[in-house]
Amino acid sequence: MTQPGDGHSLMAETWNTDKTIKDLLSLYRPSDESIGQTGEVRRFYTFGTGLNAHPNLLHGGVVATLLDSTLGNIVLLEMPERQSTYTVGLNITYKKPIRTPSTILARSWIVKVDGRKTWVHGTLEDGMGQVYASAEGVWVTVMPKI
Repeated sequence: MTQPGDGHSLMAETWNTDKTIKDLLSLYRPSDESIGQTGEVRRFYTFGTGLNAHPNLLHGGVVATLLDSTLGNIVLLEMPERQSTYTVGLNITYKKPIRTPSTILARSWIVKVDGRKTWVHGTLEDGMGQVYASAEGVWVTVMPKI
């Protein structure tokens, strides 16, 4: 999880207020190949009105940032020895505006790994089937220097 002072200041500090992201609960279910279960991250975000683009509507750039963060989190958690990874591509489909204040569910899971590249999918949803936005992304793992 992102902590203040570890270089991830946007989510841990800047957006960690009562008017922006009031609460964040992050859950992780690891992969279990013995039963064919893929890993998944689920994050519950509770928003105030401090990240709005229009009255009571969450800014689309915030939606993109939340998807990037949630998709990147599953890549980090599923990588051996938690190696450094970076987003190299992110395609977002906006389906419905997110009203504020509100609580949403962000989900992410890995769909493919090939060498240093990892393909990931994710959604922002209401937890009852309504999808606000979806994303497909590619992450690259940084190889350690010898």
